[in-house]
Amino acid sequence: MEQLGFKVCSVSGLIDTKQLDNYSCGVAGLDEFIKYDYQDLERKHITSLNAVYLDDVLVGMFALSTSSSSASFADANREKIFGDASGMKSLPMINIDHLSVNKPFQFGNGLDGLHLGTAILKYIFKMLLDVGAQYGIAFAGVMVESLPDPVDFYISNGFYFIDKHEEDAPNKKTYTLAISYDDMFKVYE
Repeated sequence: MEQLGFKVCSVSGLIDTKQLDNYSCGVAGLDEFIKYDYQDLERKHITSLNAVYLDDVLVGMFALSTSSSSASFADANREKIFGDASGMKSLPMINIDHLSVNKPFQFGNGLDGLHLGTAILKYIFKMLLDVGAQYGIAFAGVMVESLPDPVDFYISNGFYFIDKHEEDAPNKKTYTLAISYDDMFKVYE
């Protein structure tokens, strides 16, 4: 990400939060999270919202937390993602609680076709892989509870439906997808 000039900082550490007032990803629920919901969750140490800047312009946001993937059985999708570890009752995970791109910069607009959502996701992967290696923190992968529209984005970036039944269920409000620690390397490359 250094080649893009990304600066990432915790929203709670920002001195000037006025740029948040004009930030919108175009999805009301996600915008509400940024404007109102994250503060209480941060106070409770449940998630942490981060701002992504490119040349001092707020282009994206993401929030992460720790989580676990629990299952009473391992179906084909869980086995595809986690391999031998899929049979474990609970797997340590990092959860993407929020990932968005500011509406003016979505779909490569204004940035020579650069797909900021993918770039931010790769930044998250690199950061997590580095932290895991540097501090010896083990986690099986990354999960996200995705709205229906971004599901294809996550799949194109290496995620799979964690549960085969959910993959085949149309018209859900959200879908749980995951990518393994090992597969994060492949996407990041």
